[in-house]
Formats: sequence, structure tokens, C-alpha cells
Amino acid sequence: MNVIDSYLDTLFSPYPESARLREARTELHAMMEDKQQGLIEDGLTESQAVGQVIAEFGTLEEVAPVLGISAELGRAAAAPAAPPAAPLELDRARTYVDAVRRSQWLPATGLALFVLSAAPLLLLIAATSDSQGEPASWAIGVGIAAVLVMVSLGILLMMARGARLSAYEDIDEGDFAPTAQVRGYAQGIKREHRRATILATAVAITLWILSALPTLLVALLSSEGSTVTLYGVSGTLVIVALGLAIIARAGWSDSASSTLLQEEEEDDSPEYSDNPVVRVVAAIYWPIMVAIYLGWSFLSGNWGLTWVIWPVAGVLYGALSGLSVALRGDEGSRRHVRSR
Repeated sequence: MNVIDSYLDTLFSPYPESARLREARTELHAMMEDKQQGLIEDGLTESQAVGQVIAEFGTLEEVAPVLGISAELGRAAAAPAAPPAAPLELDRARTYVDAVRRSQWLPATGLALFVLSAAPLLLLIAATSDSQGEPASWAIGVGIAAVLVMVSLGILLMMARGARLSAYEDIDEGDFAPTAQVRGYAQGIKREHRRATILATAVAITLWILSALPTLLVALLSSEGSTVTLYGVSGTLVIVALGLAIIARAGWSDSASSTLLQEEEEDDSPEYSDNPVVRVVAAIYWPIMVAIYLGWSFLSGNWGLTWVIWPVAGVLYGALSGLSVALRGDEGSRRHVRSR
């Protein structure tokens, strides 16, 4: 956390959290960073620039008219003060982290089941289709039953995870005051497992990119009709599910430490990435995919094959989302180094 972030935490800490104040904090953060960067370009050192920025912006009440939150601050000041949250003891924080770690396989497996749920149906259709591409009626029934069973099992695993952590509902909701010991412990957890988390993210992104290969290869090399492509699509689903399970399983340390540090979750969508290149790619991604699909379909006339663009496009978009998360993490690391 850099100096500006710490300063803003101090400014906004007396006021209850709200959507408008979060938006105002983001606006003020951007204004202060722009001002700091301008002063650095004028020849000031980073510490001199930060000091001047803080001196110029002053208190939150002074900049409230610019941000349009004067009424919000007035209502907050008139509201009765909320009772202080109870401090979180280190021993309970440890048991919470251990519970998150031990139960993380439940959501990881549940997410994988959601992705894989369509695979049995697709495989049965491909295996039982006749020369006209009509599958056996029993295969449709069994496949749909398998979809429902796998989705139900995934939901049960998610519910089981919630039940295991029900004793720590106050921690998950942030209804506690983290002590210095708890903060140090949470930061240590994040540092200790950061390399494993980065490795899992890299493996997952690689799998998501490579997952397009089964669908593409089967579609391009097969001459036995479009139903054979379903084998490739099933292979794609397996690889995507594996990558999702890996990254979800390894995410327990970031999840637990962020909860203990009471860090706000950021939107992982590429459209809201901090990286402008990722934002631009995300903005034009789906229109380009539509254009490719329509162009290929009309030029080739093979509408039974061109649909494979959509699972491939979904996989690549998942990779773009993973890249957005990875870049956000790298940027956070650089800011942490600069603030030290």
C-alpha cells in the first residue's frame, strides 16, 4: 500500500462505507495520482510530490464539494456512530485460514463439475448418432440426467463449503477489527503462497489457451460429419475444467488473506482491467468474433462446422480474464515495492 492509499484510508475511515463514498475515493485517488505524476515530471522527487499533493488536497471536508459528497458526509455525521467491531484474535484467524484451506477443494470441484456437466451428453450424442446425425433417444435421456446430476452435485459441494465456514460468518462479512498480529499473519500467508498462486494461474491460463486444440483438430481433420466434433468439444471442456479447478484450488491463500485484511474485491472482468490494452481488446473482442463467425459461415457455407468458433472464443476470453487478473497482481506488487 502506498502513501496515497494510506492517506485515503485515514480520510475515509470515520465514515460508514457506501457505494457513493467508494466511488468518491476512487475519483480522489485518481486525482491525487495525476497530480503526483505531474509534480514528478516537473522535477520533484516522489516523496516531495506526495507531500505536496497531500498538503494541497487537505481534508475530506475540503474536497467534498469537488467530489459532490457534501450531503453524504453530512448524513454520515448526523447518523449515530456504529459500535466498534470486536477485535479478531490471532488463534481464531488461524483456525479460519485452516478451514478455508481444507475446504477449498469443494468449490474447486464444484466449478469443474459445472463446466464438465455437458460433456456426457455431448459424448453420448456423438457416440450414438447415425449416418444422418440423429442420436439415440436413450442417449439424450441419459445425457440430460447426467447433466442434472453433475450440476446438482456441484451445488451440493458449494453448499457444503458454506456449511463448513458457517462458524466464521462474521469474518467473511468483515464484522471484526483486525489486530496488528492478524494483519501480519495474513500478509505472511499471502507472501508465503504467492509463488504457488502465480504458478497455478500460469498453468491454468496455459491450459485454457491449449483447450481450443481438441475442438479445432477434430473439426478440421474429421470428415465424418459435425457430430464427431462433439468429441473435440468434450476434450475442450475437460481441459477448461482442469484449469479452473487448479486456479480455484490454489486461490485459498489470496481469498483468506484478503478477508482477514478486509481488502475490497476488485472486478476481474477484462473490461475493467487496469491495463488499457486489455480493456481495448475486451471492448472489441466479441464484435470481432461475430464478424469472423458470419464471414466464415457465409463464405464457406458450412454452418455445421463454423459454430466451433464459440467454444473456442469462450476459452480465449477466459484466458484474457486470467491475463487481466495476473496483470493486476503484478501492478499491485510493483506498487507495494515502490511504497516500501
